[in-house]
Amino acid sequence: MYMTAKDFIGALPLPTATRRGFMPLYHQDTVNHCPACGHKHWLIGRATAECAFCETALPLAMVAAQPMQPRFTLQTSKTLKAA
Repeated sequence: MYMTAKDFIGALPLPTATRRGFMPLYHQDTVNHCPACGHKHWLIGRATAECAFCETALPLAMVAAQPMQPRFTLQTSKTLKAA
């Protein structure tokens, strides 16, 4: 059985901060110390920042603030429309 995008609306509750627990984030406008080793050197990517010394990865605060939602695209074929 195939599920549509409407089937997922409201299906999963969003976790609150108390249920999720401590979540360290990399903030671009402040000095960030690595939670594992304490160094301040980072390799910045599109979604995460990685410590240059111990390779601990942290999500970027800017990206983590946006809720993750599945992306659904509907495509119809030209042959189906012609039939």
